[in-house]
Amino acid sequence: MRTGRWYRTLAILAAIFVLLAAVPAQAIDISVTATVPSPIPPEPPPTAVIFKGIAYPSSTVTIQKDGVTTVQVPADPQARFDITVGSLTAGTYTFGIFATDGQSRQSPTSSFTVTLTTGTTVTITGIFLGPTIVADRTTLTFGETVTVFGATSPSSNVHVFVASDTEREYTTKAGTDGLWTKQLFADDLKAGDHVARSKAEDPEGLISEFSNSVAFTVASITNPDAGYIDADINKDGNVDIIDFSILLFYWLQKNPANARADINHDTTVNIIDFSVMLYFWTGQK
Repeated sequence: MRTGRWYRTLAILAAIFVLLAAVPAQAIDISVTATVPSPIPPEPPPTAVIFKGIAYPSSTVTIQKDGVTTVQVPADPQARFDITVGSLTAGTYTFGIFATDGQSRQSPTSSFTVTLTTGTTVTITGIFLGPTIVADRTTLTFGETVTVFGATSPSSNVHVFVASDTEREYTTKAGTDGLWTKQLFADDLKAGDHVARSKAEDPEGLISEFSNSVAFTVASITNPDAGYIDADINKDGNVDIIDFSILLFYWLQKNPANARADINHDTTVNIIDFSVMLYFWTGQK
């Protein structure tokens, strides 16, 4: 009984298998897509100029391109700078570079002409800007001094050149802050006009460019009457009764001991001098 059922089950399963085998298989379409990125072209190398050199500690270094200010950056505490001027196109440029020290004194401008091709970077090194320089007076007489001073790189030797008919050289040393000073004695110089300028030598032996020039005059004699009108005999800033009294004291004297009493300088104190005094009369103020 059980055997018969088993055979019937097998027969049914065999029939189902035959039917399934007779059904044609359906084709399945499978598609695969992929996105291949386009290669990224490399960025072109920059077209630029790099400036490296020495100015003054914490000074402001200015770069001009064809006369127009392009960049301003501070030098470091050792007075060094490293400046890149980029985003340039091919061509020929004239660059000017100068520095301004902490007291707003400016160095001379150093100029460089550079021709660039696309993708080229030119580096200019070894720049040593000239010191700044000023003088504390423009006129002095024998027995007096004039002091020239300014800024350069720290601990540099500063050579000061003073020229008139000949040139004389003086030496001083900058401090660790870059500041330098040199006192010049009128007695060491001839009477007349003089021009001073300087250059620096840093501890590594690099020589700077020259500074700007400053001018001063050594007068041969002192003029104690400078700034006073002739009628102000006692030089108190007024032409008044005191001056008139002095005039009367020397009245009609020739070459008076007080030469200022001879107001018109004709060797005699007379009515002409009195007339000049009246013209400038101010009275006491």
